[in-house]
Amino acid sequence: MENKKIRACAYCRVSTASDTQDGSFEVQCEYYERLINSDPEMEFVGVYGDHGKSGRKMYNREELNRMIKDCEDGKIDLILTKSISRFARNMADCVETVRHLKELGVRVLFEKENLDTDTMTGELILGILATIAQEESISLSQNQAWSRMKHLERGETWSPPRYGYTSDGKNHGWVIVPNQAEVVRMAFYMAAMCHTYSEIRDEMNRMEREEGSEKVWTNPTVALLLRSENYVGDFLSNKECTIIDSNGKEKRVKNKGFVDQILIEGHHPAIVSHELFDIVQELIKHGTIGGGRSVFSAEEKYLMEKSQKIAEKEVKLWEAQR
Repeated sequence: MENKKIRACAYCRVSTASDTQDGSFEVQCEYYERLINSDPEMEFVGVYGDHGKSGRKMYNREELNRMIKDCEDGKIDLILTKSISRFARNMADCVETVRHLKELGVRVLFEKENLDTDTMTGELILGILATIAQEESISLSQNQAWSRMKHLERGETWSPPRYGYTSDGKNHGWVIVPNQAEVVRMAFYMAAMCHTYSEIRDEMNRMEREEGSEKVWTNPTVALLLRSENYVGDFLSNKECTIIDSNGKEKRVKNKGFVDQILIEGHHPAIVSHELFDIVQELIKHGTIGGGRSVFSAEEKYLMEKSQKIAEKEVKLWEAQR
């Protein structure tokens, strides 16, 4: 009695022209057709190929879905494909598809990884795919980080604008929002005049209500605003970064030298002067605007008098610019 031949097909995919360096779409198809036809134990069913389709979404790949339908209809026993990345880069879809094919009794051979789903347990398949997915994810994150750093080196940032600014919609530049800028200036003026955070907060909220805004300031958000170098027109990258903690989990933390930072001076128009900003930082450092203090050192008193003079000078400059 003649043994039943294995009904075999191949799945090929290239997503961009750059894939030609690994073998073009046509070359892949011809290779697998010859390979299957040369094996006396196999019966050539066909080659399914998605040309110019991304591996990230299964539903965009008509030929892959047609192949799966043929498997469900009992027409295919074996699928040959170049690699897991050719089959799918969305690992959730990939695992689900491989499991579905195993349930149908269909083997998948991944040539590059030398994997045969017929000789592997579901847990092993999942583990291998998850590892590959993690490596690809790390590579993608590194590429994105490299691209972002190159943009920053050119003085470009895609970070969302801070309060007081909006995007110009062209080159990811920031432009001043006049009514918000007035709130920012008031905050710095009051800080330089040695008001407490609570007093500054209340005045900022009053101004927001007058503008019909629902934004509500709190003492911590006021403190963050007063510390932001953005208001003198500068941009500092990577104030926070993602690290892997001792438990192997990703964690968002303040950047204390974990990754490089780039200061872009004059990235956007300033709302307050460097002089006013710097004196407010000195007041914050000495704790003179936090409230709850009535006794100050001679140095602090001198600093407070100096800051008030700078604030008064700044107000005259703002009025002249209106």
